[in-house]
Amino acid sequence: MEFRGIDVSKWNGNINWEKVKNAGISFAIVREGYGKKDPKQIDKKFKDNINGAKSVGIPTGVYHYSYADSVEDAVNEAHFCLENIQGLKLEYPIVFDIEDKEQLKLDNRQRTDIVKAFCGEIEKNGYYAMFYCNANWLRNYLYKDELLSKYDLWLAQWDVDVPYVACGIWQKSDKGHIDGISGNVDLNVAYKDYASIMKSKGLNGFAPSSANKNYFEYTVQKGDTLWVIAQRYLGSGYKYREIRELNALNSDMIYAGQTLKVPK
Repeated sequence: MEFRGIDVSKWNGNINWEKVKNAGISFAIVREGYGKKDPKQIDKKFKDNINGAKSVGIPTGVYHYSYADSVEDAVNEAHFCLENIQGLKLEYPIVFDIEDKEQLKLDNRQRTDIVKAFCGEIEKNGYYAMFYCNANWLRNYLYKDELLSKYDLWLAQWDVDVPYVACGIWQKSDKGHIDGISGNVDLNVAYKDYASIMKSKGLNGFAPSSANKNYFEYTVQKGDTLWVIAQRYLGSGYKYREIRELNALNSDMIYAGQTLKVPK
């Protein structure tokens, strides 16, 4: 399964999103900002691009361009990003873009830990994290095995027929032409149905589906006790405390007709 997409920022100017959709584009990754918290470092076209894409039904994600030279900086950049996307429902990942030449002054350990710090903070707040880099950076400037085992990769590798390593999204060109956008635009291919992942797992602002909750709802019957319910559904009456804690009960007393959450 493949999806055709683009990534855009203020450098792409004013975009006619209706034309972009009609050109067959099925997702867009929008630059949200860069560096640590500063109102001037929110991409000037961020809101226009997010709202424009959503207005025509194009699923969106965001990327944050990093200047971080420490784990602390990376965490602060994550907080800045999270603040800017608050309230949005995003069908594609939150991407950490590591490529700045100043970061080449660091070593592989530092750069890898910076990626982990940003992505970990994003995940901790209920979002799907991903990292972006080009093939040279992946090969030479990061501990790629550590990162690929934890996070999806958005790989920039142009002028080749296929990406050299498995990735979630492949940025295949920086010289694409799409109706509705003046000049060149980055072209991408996504290999996962990210929109379905976000919605089914309740990530990126979407509520979790009932099928993926870690509990089911049970209506208390006459004669039930927490012990009896735990014995019946959890295999041991001694696990009644799990039901009590999940429902924030102040005592062991329950009543017929009461709805309780029972761990799956």
